[in-house]
Amino acid sequence: MVRWKPGHKDSTRTRILETAGRLFRERGYAGIGVSDLMKSAGLTAGGFYSHFESKEALLSAVLMDGFAHTEHALFAGLEGVEGAAFVRELTRRYLSREHRDHPEHGCVLPALAADVARHGDAPRHDLAGYLLELASRMQTKVPRSARSGLSGKELALALTALCVGGIVLARAVDDAALSDAILRACRRFADAELEV
Repeated sequence: MVRWKPGHKDSTRTRILETAGRLFRERGYAGIGVSDLMKSAGLTAGGFYSHFESKEALLSAVLMDGFAHTEHALFAGLEGVEGAAFVRELTRRYLSREHRDHPEHGCVLPALAADVARHGDAPRHDLAGYLLELASRMQTKVPRSARSGLSGKELALALTALCVGGIVLARAVDDAALSDAILRACRRFADAELEV
């Protein structure tokens, strides 16, 4: 019988979760099977089910884990920034070439939202929680007034949808100039909304 060091199971689960997060973002949920995922993590496929009851359960875990990553990438250093300055910096970070070109390190929403919509109630519930948590964090920082007259909650949801949709389309097109134009147009649109 093999004796594992204390914490081995937790570190193995973390390795699976991190590998799945990267691969799901790169290839989509349907684009990677359990066997290939485990191989990429340097593990055998048979060990998967001692950490997750199903691939769908892993998807839910990736979504829950993804918020901490996105929260750090988007909000780090913006503690004292509010209003239009906050929105400009947030959209600059999110709607960037870096985020577009490296989905494996980015927000899970543009990478997985379409997949999640097709895969069960639990992942959809977790994605909704992720979306609401992201919008809630934004809501406390967005301006109290906007051209459209949206409430803070509505503005946060609209900005989130604009950012996610902008990244999805910027990644989808095969024309680099058009992709850059999508990112720029979304940033400018968000900025214009705040010029009251």
